[in-house]
Amino acid sequence: MAQRAEPELKKSAIVLAFASIGLVYTVMLIGVFLSNGPIHEKGIACTDWPLCPNGFGVPEERYLFEYVHRLVAVIAASVVYATAIVVPSDIKKAKRAAVIAAVIVTAQVIIGYLTVITGLNPLVVASHLSTGITVFAFGLLTFWWAGIWRKYWH
Repeated sequence: MAQRAEPELKKSAIVLAFASIGLVYTVMLIGVFLSNGPIHEKGIACTDWPLCPNGFGVPEERYLFEYVHRLVAVIAASVVYATAIVVPSDIKKAKRAAVIAAVIVTAQVIIGYLTVITGLNPLVVASHLSTGITVFAFGLLTFWWAGIWRKYWH
């Protein structure tokens, strides 16, 4: 009986998948800290979108956490997109999960915009967090299916 050929594994796909889940998780933690932490409602301190009033310059102290949240979110989204590009097509489950994560992260950016312009409307904030969790979940699936575990868990 012929053995099934293993798809080519790219280490960059595993590294990017791992980085994406770490970055998405970090963005979620910063976001929760902004809206519910000791600096309650600092998430709305910066009502401009996508940048705070200082643009790409050094943010004022009152905008610092929101600025960091948005900066890490841009980096996380970029890594999610890169993961969708780098995961080999022959690892079907991983590729599908990575592409779904990339599509959902696009929706997440739009919901992030709505979060700002609606002044932290609770329904929009809840949607923003739940969408982030979904991106995290698909990133985790990508990492699982693209990683060495795929040898043991088809």
